[in-house]
Amino acid sequence: MPFLTDPSPPTWWMIGPMGPAWSRSSEAIAKTLKRSKMARRITPARRLKIPFETFDLHTSDGVRLTAWYLPRPEDSEADPDLTVVLHHHYGGQKATLMPWIEFFHGLGLPMICFDARGHADSDAAPHGGGSFVRRAADFQAACDEARRRGAKRILGFGQSQGAAAMVISVARRDDVVGLILDSGPAPDMASAAWGLAGNMLGSEGSKNHLHRALLGLRILPGTQPTRYLCFLWLSLAKLRGMPLLWLHGGRDQVIAESWSSLWFRSLKPSSGKWSSFLVPTADHIRCLQAGGDELRAVTTDFIQRRYARSQGGADGF
Repeated sequence: MPFLTDPSPPTWWMIGPMGPAWSRSSEAIAKTLKRSKMARRITPARRLKIPFETFDLHTSDGVRLTAWYLPRPEDSEADPDLTVVLHHHYGGQKATLMPWIEFFHGLGLPMICFDARGHADSDAAPHGGGSFVRRAADFQAACDEARRRGAKRILGFGQSQGAAAMVISVARRDDVVGLILDSGPAPDMASAAWGLAGNMLGSEGSKNHLHRALLGLRILPGTQPTRYLCFLWLSLAKLRGMPLLWLHGGRDQVIAESWSSLWFRSLKPSSGKWSSFLVPTADHIRCLQAGGDELRAVTTDFIQRRYARSQGGADGF
């Protein structure tokens, strides 16, 4: 995402505490941008002994994304028409999804996951194209590729603000039949920027509210906050008829459970299509690791129960 005046020293008029606060936020921005572009060289084959293919996606606004395709296991008894498309959190990359890749592979499902624009081996976002509204094109491209590879139905999985981009994207599709949202999304960009700023500054740095507020203000301009608010909530409202599982950690300090639950509680349909699972001991994007067998059982049931219903002609996957 574009930051206001990407890493730069304080100007002459920043007197008193403003100068050090600006310097600290520039340092945090520089580290975040460097970390986001540093591709991890672990792969599904190396880490999990899962075969995969590396290929490039191309978005509607001309961004090249590096992606993985992981075919369904040969002995899989899962729905042959269902493919999972995964979107990592902001600052992550496809390699950080390894725990979820292992989980979905264990269910016998094929997957596509990608490095979002500005992350790892993918191209940078074009000027003005770094907001989460614009990043919806990344998930669209991955879904289109899943269809080209034979998928008739798509299960979307998104983490944190990657979940926001996913939600905005899939509200315009009729081939996505279910969503799993992990650790987010934030209901508005102000709370998202505050949480991201705290994460960028670290546990100690985030305690300085001046530094955190200034960094948050440098994050906001490139996020299209008004468009984000409108697109996210309108998209979620359109998805009230779709099966959705919301996962969150009780120790999440990037997107607090109380923030994220605003949209879930406000829009949750009475039909029971939306469900949730809170992992009290989980930090941000650590729900699967902290939730253990109980979370795996809930998520597996969400997928298999819905698919069983669709086989019987009822609503579901």
